[in-house]
Amino acid sequence: MTQPSPADELRAAEERVRMGDQRIDISLRGELRTLLDTAAAMVDVWPELGDDHDREACDDYACELVGAALAVARAITGSQP
Repeated sequence: MTQPSPADELRAAEERVRMGDQRIDISLRGELRTLLDTAAAMVDVWPELGDDHDREACDDYACELVGAALAVARAITGSQP
């Protein structure tokens, strides 16, 4: 089975938020959907942002943002890098 791409992981989490997954605090859903959808769009344009790498060494806020969004997405969907 093929691993989902980072953008796919972000979109899967956004879908769970949109569909009202009860494990996600309702007060966070709008902002969380925006974060996940925006991060997925960034990875579509710059796929290297989804690569696993040392984000501290990279010193790039975009990498840090996508890394954090991917961590949230993986926590929601239960996927692994």
